[in-house]
Parts: sequence; C-alpha cells; structure tokens
Amino acid sequence: MNSEAKLLRDALLYEEGHPRRTQHILKVYALAKLLGESEELPEEEREILQAAAILHDIPIKYCKEHYHGDACQENQQKEAPYLIKKFLMEAGYPPSFIPPVTVAVQRHHDYTHERDRVLQLLIEADIIVNGYEGGLEGEAAKASEALFQTELGRKMFENCRQACGRI
Repeated sequence: MNSEAKLLRDALLYEEGHPRRTQHILKVYALAKLLGESEELPEEEREILQAAAILHDIPIKYCKEHYHGDACQENQQKEAPYLIKKFLMEAGYPPSFIPPVTVAVQRHHDYTHERDRVLQLLIEADIIVNGYEGGLEGEAAKASEALFQTELGRKMFENCRQACGRI
C-alpha cells in the first residue's frame, strides 16, 4: 500500500465512521485529485494537494474531544500541525511534505491571503463539496464564486448551483 492509500485509510479509521466527516474527506479528496490532474500539477504538488485534501478537516474530531465540542477555526489551526505531522509520518511521507500540507490545511478557510496552486485547488474542492452538502447559500455562495480561478472548478461550482438550486 502506498503512502497516500495509508493516509486515506488512517484518516477514515480515525473518524470512526462519522458519516459526514468520512464522506466529506472522500469527496474533497476525489475532487482535489481531479482538479490537480486537470491543472497538470507536477507530481509532488499533486501528492501534497491530495494529502492536504485527506487531512484538511482532521483537527475537527480532536478539537471536539479536547475543547468541549469547540472545533472553531482557531482551535483547528492550533492543533493541525501536530496531527498532520503524526498522520504523514505514520503513512510514510517524507518530512518535506509536513510544512506545505500544514499550511494548506491551516489556510483552506482563509480566503484573504495569497494562495499557491495547491491551496487554491484545495479551496475550490472544499467549496464545491460544501455546496453539494448544503453549506453555501445566498451571499456566502456569491462570495465563494469569486474565489474560483480554474476553469474546471468554475464549471463544477456552476453545476452545483444549478443542481442544488439554493446557491
């Protein structure tokens, strides 16, 4: 089993079958992988993107357990480095992956700073999946639309808007 498969397995097992988080990991991972391939990212960037997609919400469970249910962004950003390092090392990733995956995970809800291609594609995948899961309506959907930079991401977001009718 390669490192990516181990990481995905470990993340899914960590969630202990939680329906929403388990499905969200799988959907964001699949969509980020598709976007990365569509944008022809170099292999190492695709691997970083895919690892970040698998781990992008991994601090939620930990925060809910250790902060009396409070998985706010601040708590997630605080706990992300430890969890990401642990998961990546156990799956056999090189140490050089830890910083870029950590940055992507910590900043995937921060739309105010400059984004590299990995972070951009992770944000696009997460927004599209959130749209299908019912997490974007009204002004939030309009603001999200402006964040898209890739042609495929824009098309998929528009498909989501048309299919869901609420964004």
